[in-house]
Amino acid sequence: MAAKLLRLICWNPELAAQRKRLLEARRFRVDAGQPHTSGLVGNIRDLAPDAVVIDLDRMPSHGRAVAAVLRQGKATRTVPIVFAGGAADKVARIRAELPDAAFAAWDGIAPAVRQAIAHPPAMPVKPPAMMQSYAGTPLIRKLGIKEGMAVAAIAAPDGFEDLLGDLPEGAALQPRLRPGAAMAIWFVHSLREAAGAVDAIAARIAALSGGAWIAVPKRSGKYRVDFTMNDVRTLCLEAGMVDYKICAVDADWTALKLAKRRKP
Repeated sequence: MAAKLLRLICWNPELAAQRKRLLEARRFRVDAGQPHTSGLVGNIRDLAPDAVVIDLDRMPSHGRAVAAVLRQGKATRTVPIVFAGGAADKVARIRAELPDAAFAAWDGIAPAVRQAIAHPPAMPVKPPAMMQSYAGTPLIRKLGIKEGMAVAAIAAPDGFEDLLGDLPEGAALQPRLRPGAAMAIWFVHSLREAAGAVDAIAARIAALSGGAWIAVPKRSGKYRVDFTMNDVRTLCLEAGMVDYKICAVDADWTALKLAKRRKP
């Protein structure tokens, strides 16, 4: 009997090589090519693996995103999905959205994969749609995060760091707007928070060489707020700033990039 073919999704090349060797030692054939920012779903569709194994030890939000898109596609929705590893809280969140996927520790991955292949989902659960950095331009590039950059990610939601993925060399996130920060990304949940964020950014805008963003909840997202994007624009104008770029962060957040307003 031919060995079953697996598509391994692991975002770290060295770790992917380790996982591939482990799976091959369990008598599976493994495609462990690095996920690209486009074409991943098409690759899986054309490969037609017996199962997709998704490593949750690195960038679990990206792994969840791959599974969500696979479940949306007609040609891929019945492919068994096996999540491996991962922190308990991340695993619990994904399990709630994809209860018919398989979950296993890496030391028990082989029986979990064989069980998933033997019993593929008859009526696959489709998790909520979610914007993914792999589906287009990576979020790091959209935001403009570069090597060596200190980024103040203020009031960032859970999973934001996972959504960014591997930061450029020397780049780092910090929770507050400290001296030396090259960029600020400020998530606001109320009009009062927005006003405070605008004032703080206006006072530091000249020193932020990488720019400043204010992230606002989307109307279609899970947050209910007392302001709109236009309210934020009004606050910015009053503080001597304008927005000149917009970036979709994920399904719940949109960010506006700010600059000092030029005098007429």
